[in-house]
Amino acid sequence: MALIDRVKTLCDRLAGHGWADRLSPFGLDITAASPTALATQLARAVQRPTGNELKGFEDFAFRSAAGVKPASPGKSLLYHALASPYVHPRPGNTPAPSSEAYPTLEELDTLENYIYSLARRRLADFPSAMLAVFAYQYRPGERSPHGLHADMAFSRTGVARVGTRPPRYDAARRSFWVEPEDGGDGLAVLPARYGAFLCVSGRPSTQRVVLDPVQGDNLLNFLFPVHKLFPGDECLVGETLTEAELVFDEYHRNEKLRRVHTNGRIPALPQFDIGRTPFVRQSGDDDALVGEQRVGASVLIVPVHHPALVRTVTQTVAGREELVRFRVPRRQRVTFGQDSRETRFWTSFDTISGGPAGRRAPEYVNIRHRVTLGPGGTFVLEDLSGPLAGGNFLPEAEFLALVDRGGYEAAHFTDDTCDGSVAVRVSGLSRPLGTTLPAYSLVTAPDFFPLADQFEVAAWVETLPDPHFRQGGPKPLSRGRDSVNPDLQRPGQPDTKAFRRSDRTLTAVVGPGAVGSAQAGERTAVLVTWLPDGASGVFAPGWDVALGNDDLGSFTASFGLGSPFPEDAKLCAALNSFWPAVAPDASRTFNEAPMGKPMLDSELGYHPQHPRVLAGEVTSSLGWDGEHGPFLFQEGGRWFMNFANRFRSDYVSNALKGRMRLGPLAHVTAPELIARMEALRFCIKRVVPPAGDTVPTSTLVLVTTEKVEDWAVGPPRDAALSGPGYLLVFVETASQEEAIPNTPRRRDQVLRRFTCRVSRSAVRFQVDDGPFTLIPRPPGVV
Repeated sequence: MALIDRVKTLCDRLAGHGWADRLSPFGLDITAASPTALATQLARAVQRPTGNELKGFEDFAFRSAAGVKPASPGKSLLYHALASPYVHPRPGNTPAPSSEAYPTLEELDTLENYIYSLARRRLADFPSAMLAVFAYQYRPGERSPHGLHADMAFSRTGVARVGTRPPRYDAARRSFWVEPEDGGDGLAVLPARYGAFLCVSGRPSTQRVVLDPVQGDNLLNFLFPVHKLFPGDECLVGETLTEAELVFDEYHRNEKLRRVHTNGRIPALPQFDIGRTPFVRQSGDDDALVGEQRVGASVLIVPVHHPALVRTVTQTVAGREELVRFRVPRRQRVTFGQDSRETRFWTSFDTISGGPAGRRAPEYVNIRHRVTLGPGGTFVLEDLSGPLAGGNFLPEAEFLALVDRGGYEAAHFTDDTCDGSVAVRVSGLSRPLGTTLPAYSLVTAPDFFPLADQFEVAAWVETLPDPHFRQGGPKPLSRGRDSVNPDLQRPGQPDTKAFRRSDRTLTAVVGPGAVGSAQAGERTAVLVTWLPDGASGVFAPGWDVALGNDDLGSFTASFGLGSPFPEDAKLCAALNSFWPAVAPDASRTFNEAPMGKPMLDSELGYHPQHPRVLAGEVTSSLGWDGEHGPFLFQEGGRWFMNFANRFRSDYVSNALKGRMRLGPLAHVTAPELIARMEALRFCIKRVVPPAGDTVPTSTLVLVTTEKVEDWAVGPPRDAALSGPGYLLVFVETASQEEAIPNTPRRRDQVLRRFTCRVSRSAVRFQVDDGPFTLIPRPPGVV
């Protein structure tokens, strides 16, 4: 069947769902009687309407656009209408109630193929072109590579994310979504989409651009896609490709457990073979990491979901399945290069396997799950941080001494994060295309803020007159110019490396140059990306990737992240400093300062003893991480802060029990996070003592953050304020923490309380129970 026939089938299906009426004001009739008539109609220039009819198209490049423009999805109005998450078929541009009213991914793929087929290119038109695999996505104007109008965005790196439920494609969003299809608990895995493109190598220019370029990019060669490959005889004039002649292959590897023993200062128990699964898990094993799902001419890399984000694993030893475990070494001080530190961070094992130049093993390993032999030689797993047999907790001093002393056997946990390569095999062309370049594929931890990406928060940070985060910062992976894991193989070719060390542009996002400009104004984010500008860059070690290292240098890799990844997630969240656009900020959950990104009490979870729970205002709930947030209480006439015990908190335990959840975080956008951070900055710098303090240096603890929709209405209500805002309560503590016996909580005496009722124009400030003072809040960056 010719592509135009398939496009007509698509148009016929969608016309009755409102798309015919939606597109007619643009001079585009998708109800043409025949494929030939439809092709003629689609080739026509389009007109720009006004008023409500323009909604969703404000960022479309109307100049010299058509219904379908050869080789240019960004100038094809039909493609924009069907691929943009801001365009809907109903009157007033309102979302349709059913996914049937929107195109499927396969239908979008067909339309892409038709657009590229109209260019009527021959293989000879690309004498110096290479073939490469790219992750790609159609982007709204504010997130396109040039930032001027909606357009395609490409990267040689794709970022899929693990989860506990199957993937969910949200047709109205035109992207995958993190909440399960049935609305139940859990996290849907997020796939990444890849295609095969003829591409050219060159430096950025007005015709070919790099998103968010960094210093030195003008001296680097990037790969820029110029033509999509797809099966059939319309892709290239004079050529025919069958589906069997365009085949995608993947190779992924998780080797964190092996590296814990080869490079992580933890000897392996002699009965285990660390060269076999589960110490090394890779494509082709029974315990698969990802699956491939063909979508027309493109492919999805889909992480395999499991009931929990982590799990214990076994290995056959002398015909018996044994729980994989290790003996915990004693706490000691280690000198590594110019670095010297203890092999414990709180109660995590610190492998001290690297420094600024990268690491060779997961930085942190969970050691709080003791393995013992029970009756009949069965393996018993004890969570040392929680209640043991009999329901009691180990006393704090005994617990900490045991973890420091080591000597017991602890369980290994596997997760499904990994990195790898996605390649394509093409045959049947009149001349071979030579070596094809694979894409770098990351399968990373869940993104608890899917609508707030690194790119947006990084742009805000760069407008600030002084630092906001004590360490790190929201640098997106797309700004990285490191090579990627050089030990990864090409799919199906174990003796061939997938990537060259000299290639330092794999994580960049690129695209065609702008063809005019368009402004859409501020819109609520709905699109979830699988490109690396939505992922975190490398830090110590990071959330999505780490900086790996070998004898020849450093590179981007996944094996430097925690074993399993929730072990790192806890430290990232508790310390706030590590990639704050991705990692939720749980610093106040653990009485840590400074806080950089305020999270609401409802997002951190209400403890059963929280005053609002006791008053019947809210119900007790777990936070995103399975913990409860902090709260204030009085005892003997003194104020105290109750908070989670950083030493006992165990995100691995919470993940095993299915307690890690998205909750309200899934719908928090970057503007909302920025509004919270701006309120925090103003209060720290201008309101609470000491005067002139900054967020990174503040020693105050933020114990309460509540969002107020309107101060004039409440709750709480404040007649002196109006409009939306936040209630922030800071405390100065005595810094004399003590464990609360037989609970996973700690407490500290509060010396002073500082209440800030924040609106857009003013702050009402109170010390302890004293009078409120009104402080103007001028507009602009603080």
